[in-house]
Amino acid sequence: MRRLLLILMLAALAISGCTEKGPSAPDRSVEELKNLSAPSAENLSSFAVQSLASQAIELNSVSNASEEKTTTITESMETHSSVNLSGMMVHVKGSTESKMEVEGQPENSNVIGAEVYLIGNSTYIQQDGNWTHLIDPRPAEEVWSEDRNNQVLSLARTFNLSELEDMGSESIEGEEAYKFRIVTGSADETNLFNVAFAVAAKVTQYPLNLPSINRSELNETAKMEKAIWISKQSFLPLKYESDISFTMTPEIIGAMNLSTGQMEMFNQSTTLGEISVSVKTSDRFYDFDKPTSITVPEEALNAPAISPNTIQPA
Repeated sequence: MRRLLLILMLAALAISGCTEKGPSAPDRSVEELKNLSAPSAENLSSFAVQSLASQAIELNSVSNASEEKTTTITESMETHSSVNLSGMMVHVKGSTESKMEVEGQPENSNVIGAEVYLIGNSTYIQQDGNWTHLIDPRPAEEVWSEDRNNQVLSLARTFNLSELEDMGSESIEGEEAYKFRIVTGSADETNLFNVAFAVAAKVTQYPLNLPSINRSELNETAKMEKAIWISKQSFLPLKYESDISFTMTPEIIGAMNLSTGQMEMFNQSTTLGEISVSVKTSDRFYDFDKPTSITVPEEALNAPAISPNTIQPA
């Protein structure tokens, strides 16, 4: 599951030091920046991005009347992406480290790496030294249409549609930028619930067990912070960060009947221990419009090609 998660995140991406200066009036108004940011990103030929993501889950469970044990699960991922929009090419390389700590037991950790190339309508995935070549039946122009792999433009459009709070200016690796806090809204509450349910599903081994989440408890404990940095020179997004944390006490309200394959609801739910969750992400964009050469390794090119047309139904 962790390997599949890393591959999916890398494929999705195929699409920092800071020096605080303190709040100050921006040289341009927020509306001016909104009108300038997206058009500046529409004609990009290339860019690079470093992405960091971490998730920490702390579970408090009671094994008997007197003993409480804490289990901590942490996952951290780092990826580096080079995107050549004009050449319809992407190269992503990353790794994920997972750790599990249970009171009174040795730490269990694991590190996996993966590499992805998206060239036209072909995707090459490397893991554990083995390459897989996936072919999209659509032509390359359709795969790359509507700026699907222009992550900078997608973020600029999000900036355009967001309610913002001026946080002054900062220098991002030597480049001056406006800093804004993105005010969260109803869409963020939906995303929060999706994250919480995904964690509860993982802990309860869904679909073998069906979890339920108390939305009131979730909303009362949740904290969400998002920030974006816009270049004073190019008006392009230079950095984006998000920080989500919450506490919940999920319940198991049903289980899969293995004989019938149907989910059966319980007359009385089973309450699990309290779960604390923290999710942090950071994206740093750079090398805008710089010449980008992406070469697929020969062993990847020699991998057997797989397409939906060649997969036989089970």
